[in-house]
Amino acid sequence: MDLRQHYSRFNTSSTPKPQAITTALDVFHVQASILCAKASDVEIWIRSGGHSFEGLSYVAQVPFVILDMFNLRSIDIDMPSETAWVQAGATLGELYYKIANMSSTHAFPAGICFTVGVGGHFSGGGYGVILRQFGLSIDNIIDAQVVDANGRVLDRQAMGEDLFWAIKGSDCLEIPWINK
Repeated sequence: MDLRQHYSRFNTSSTPKPQAITTALDVFHVQASILCAKASDVEIWIRSGGHSFEGLSYVAQVPFVILDMFNLRSIDIDMPSETAWVQAGATLGELYYKIANMSSTHAFPAGICFTVGVGGHFSGGGYGVILRQFGLSIDNIIDAQVVDANGRVLDRQAMGEDLFWAIKGSDCLEIPWINK
């Protein structure tokens, strides 16, 4: 995949450019990127696989690097428990497609723009057209895996309820969906 098509925002000379773009293939790359950025005293901006409505993952007024999660896009659905683990790089469209292929009676409350990455959508609240009946995406997230500033991979139990409540989404999410 040619990354330049995803980063057309850098075409003007006045646009701040990242010092590097990392495309993680697994959680170890995420950990290394975070630790390297921390050691180099640069900010790290996360792009979670799809486009960003606000474009906030592409520019900064300070030295920064981009950690692009588009390769981390697995979606594992468990029909008996009516949950799914979704990596941050998957798009809403990929999530909806996978659910639809598994069931004609299940759904997940999220947005209508299929090219938005789930990591950003969920951690930003995740509003969508069925939110009045089923809530925001974050209201339906029951576990998450994140990499903290020290490179540790934390799940809900390891991070504690306060941090889980605060982030409600990130690198890999386990989500229940709605059964009509």
